[in-house]
Amino acid sequence: MSDWKKLIRDFRDQFPYDPLTALIVETFANALDAEATRIDINVDGEKYAIADDGKGMTDYSFREYHNIASLTKKRGEGIGFAGVGAKVFLDRADGIITETRSTFFHYATRWAFYGESLQWEPIAVPDRLKYPTGTYVEVKVKTDEELSKLSSLFVERVLKQYYNAALLGYYRLKRVTVNGKEIEPWQIPEDKIEHIKRVNFRYGGHRIWGFFLKSTVPIPEEFQGPFIVVYGKTVMQEWFRQYPLKSEAFHGLILADYLIDILRTSKSDFERTSMLWRKFHGRVGRVFSIWLDEIGAKPNMPPSTDLDQMTKELEKSINDVLKMPELSDLANNIFQNLMQKTTAIRSEQGNALGIATDGVQATTGTLGGLGEGKGVNTIGEEEGKGIAEEENGITPIESVRRRIRSGIRIGYDEKPENPLEGWIDPGKPAVIINIAHPAWKVAEGLTLQARDERVRVYHTLRTIFAVLVEEAAVEFPKETIAKLFSCWYSSWIK
Repeated sequence: MSDWKKLIRDFRDQFPYDPLTALIVETFANALDAEATRIDINVDGEKYAIADDGKGMTDYSFREYHNIASLTKKRGEGIGFAGVGAKVFLDRADGIITETRSTFFHYATRWAFYGESLQWEPIAVPDRLKYPTGTYVEVKVKTDEELSKLSSLFVERVLKQYYNAALLGYYRLKRVTVNGKEIEPWQIPEDKIEHIKRVNFRYGGHRIWGFFLKSTVPIPEEFQGPFIVVYGKTVMQEWFRQYPLKSEAFHGLILADYLIDILRTSKSDFERTSMLWRKFHGRVGRVFSIWLDEIGAKPNMPPSTDLDQMTKELEKSINDVLKMPELSDLANNIFQNLMQKTTAIRSEQGNALGIATDGVQATTGTLGGLGEGKGVNTIGEEEGKGIAEEENGITPIESVRRRIRSGIRIGYDEKPENPLEGWIDPGKPAVIINIAHPAWKVAEGLTLQARDERVRVYHTLRTIFAVLVEEAAVEFPKETIAKLFSCWYSSWIK
């Protein structure tokens, strides 16, 4: 390929931060992937250097490292799956020196652009590695923009923002230094923690762990909110559609390495239409929502008196419509299939296997079965041990159709800063209508002006159906919304 610089620029443009930050983030990711317990970074004028005590590269992997066209490596082997590393900075450097040492291999190269030609060549081993195995990367920065930023303080800030979970010791990493100074993680002092919720459970065979906390003092903006972590990297802030009071006092880390399978190449977001994301989001969102309720951190916005009757009638009508056979596929996807679903129960006659998992609920009987099977435990949100299907499990199970929840609820909240007309609160579960949204205000104004509830009913229905379709991740949302309205019309107007 003749235009390597364009390839590098195009790839770097996917990242949501500046090139120097990308260099630090990507080279640190490679060190974590190498199973390093010690990482040392040095910045000196024009130079950025990172050394680790990981397993080092083999002859083959070192050649692949220099293959600029190979910008991907296998997912699931760490956060550096895109295979970027120092490549992301080649066009902005005078050269990159790499030394690696593994059990049976020790080699070093210099990699640089000569005009438009990108070349790498062997060099005498500088032997800058202090460890029996590992990798050393040295980048000589040449652009004024990066030279003005390059400092130990800048590096430390980047590491705390993007790798705080690794610094906290959640992974195998033991020590990180910048210019000889050991970097301590950012954290709230214990005497400033008002509430904390430890999270540690398995869901769908995957481990999810971490914490949520509320501080007695405001938290720096870059650390406000819960954050999702994959293989040590802080990927993104995610409030799980919750809007707590005093949000500037909340922080959290949720570690879910298995989400690597749906992580975007930029490593700053996930494929949000995937079922893996939706199940994760719903499960953790319920935990977060319930905890916020427990500590009194949710806005308390009960519907006003004139909405009570409309709300009750709409809840009943929508839940009845969602039980119609023609909408069963949609209903089975809403709220992680919490209304009517196929669920696992222990059974000696079962032909599948399952494992015990945290969280339980008693079912209310097989669907259509007049209470048959009532009280059988399955996976849920209450304290105790439920059962979930798992191909590597040891408990015989069978899958049956059971009524798990009675249906959705409708709630109201006033969020003028939120552009959404509505959203799901997974802790209730409920669809929340944003009564501060301009569309609601129009519907409410027309309702009051005409003294006719139908305008507000239509707006509420339209919002709820749109939210449910988005939650269910169906392929043709416009057609599905039309189907919902058609069924509702046939059932409740005709």
